[in-house]
Amino acid sequence: MSEATGGKPAAPANLRTLAAHLGLSISTVSRALKDGPEVRPETIERVKEAAARFGYMPNISGLHLRTGRTFKVCSILYAPEVGDYGEPGFLAQVESLSNGIETSGYNLIVLAQTGQQAPLDPIRRVYAQRLADAVVFSRTTPMDERARFCLEKDFPFVSFGRTELQTPHAFVDHDDESAVFDAVMHLVRDGHRRILLLNPSGGFNYAGLRLRGYQRALVEAGLPRDESLLYHGDLSVRATRETTKQILQRDRSITAIVCGNQMSIVGVLEALLESGIDTSRDGVSVVGFGGMPFLTLSEQRLTYYYQPQRRVGAVLAKHLIALLNGEPAANLQTVLPYVRIEDVRMFRTQAEFDPARILPPP
Repeated sequence: MSEATGGKPAAPANLRTLAAHLGLSISTVSRALKDGPEVRPETIERVKEAAARFGYMPNISGLHLRTGRTFKVCSILYAPEVGDYGEPGFLAQVESLSNGIETSGYNLIVLAQTGQQAPLDPIRRVYAQRLADAVVFSRTTPMDERARFCLEKDFPFVSFGRTELQTPHAFVDHDDESAVFDAVMHLVRDGHRRILLLNPSGGFNYAGLRLRGYQRALVEAGLPRDESLLYHGDLSVRATRETTKQILQRDRSITAIVCGNQMSIVGVLEALLESGIDTSRDGVSVVGFGGMPFLTLSEQRLTYYYQPQRRVGAVLAKHLIALLNGEPAANLQTVLPYVRIEDVRMFRTQAEFDPARILPPP
């Protein structure tokens, strides 16, 4: 069928029918779909427009046989985090990641890591069964065994979080140290001297960076380090609520709380409510970190360090595709700054919330 007829193939187009329709060779169409530099831009545009119009889909089985690639990327989900009061930001990140890689012909699969599995188990499975060409995982530790495994096996990966490994690897991370330093310095300038830091257990790299920012701010402000103001433990809603209530019953000199994750924000606000403490009336400040703008219906005042997870997903996708196309991992390392939102109640109620207004593009 010639392009001049304006007709549409009866069956979904493949390379052969698309080439015949356009009056081009199969090799030219194939190179054009891959943005080959040897193909003229107008030809690339013409081929891609026809491919979209005729519903062209690459033959993944054939591509796998020719290239050894599955054209899939696997994101590892830590299942307990999306249970009761789970992290909704993960879903936004996954959607953005999926959208970002699909433009390059890849599909996203999600594999759950249960609470009974070791962190390395899902990675081993993906690698051994050739389920995907690359993996994404989070909750990194300084000497992360998953990153070491992938580096040893030369298996492409991008981690959501840094490590302290000497071999360069691709990552996207938040600037947690600077954010906590900024938070504590703002609290000190507001007159707070007893500032509680809630950090997760598990030895995560970001927790260490937050502790470093907290301690650096104390030194800068001339405040003593007090171990009773450092909590390392379970930051689920229920655990944080009960822990915060106990800490405040024991020490009412605490006037500010820095929450370690989005779930702990809810737990702390519930603890204040049950303890009869009002942030405005009683001068207690709460600081939280997260990637979802509509995180709570509480009327308690909350300072929020915001990093939209859709933006994280978009950068993860860019790094993955670049890595799979041969870009050195050392060139694919991004630390994203948080945006400080003074009062999340005002942020939440903006009629037309648009992250692009407050964050530059990735």
